[in-house]
Amino acid sequence: MPEENRIWFPGNPWPEGHPIKDFAWTAEVRKGIVWFFLHLKTADYYSERDIDDEGEDFDSSWEAPIVWGNYHSCTISSTDWHDGGFPVCPCSEYSIESLDGYEAIVDPLPINPDGDWDDLAFHTYLLGHDSVAGHKIKFSRRNDSNDFDIHWEGKIALVYAGDYEYRYDFKALVYGVGAPKPTKAQQDVDPNA
Repeated sequence: MPEENRIWFPGNPWPEGHPIKDFAWTAEVRKGIVWFFLHLKTADYYSERDIDDEGEDFDSSWEAPIVWGNYHSCTISSTDWHDGGFPVCPCSEYSIESLDGYEAIVDPLPINPDGDWDDLAFHTYLLGHDSVAGHKIKFSRRNDSNDFDIHWEGKIALVYAGDYEYRYDFKALVYGVGAPKPTKAQQDVDPNA
């Protein structure tokens, strides 16, 4: 079976998940620390299978194909709407070998309800501009190459609809992504160098 980059939203109308159309993994050094940035965009939710739900009643918008169809696709990103990302390790400890099996725990739950949601590592557009947190992101090296498989899961709150509880899940699998070479953050670049 060929490997295909996919994301699943358990309980939504497509149990088979959705294809990932775009994925980027970049890195940056900020004050001597390597930070990772991920950007994921799906194909349209209904790209592989349209669902006719005319006349059906659903318990929630999460289960209703017409609601998903109204928003077309999902983006989960640490770069699209804000300067997010997450710290990984000191620059001196960063290597391809050290990444094999590395698991990042990012924005663990519970999230401080009085905190600034703009400070979260990732923002999302799912069923509107919603919120993602409680991430577990595992990097598994492919043999002795510079390529990695990424297993990413997290929790979703449908804040666009006024629901601030992280009650929904997502899981993404991305295959054979090249490990990035960290660049210097703009604020760390010496203009006189």
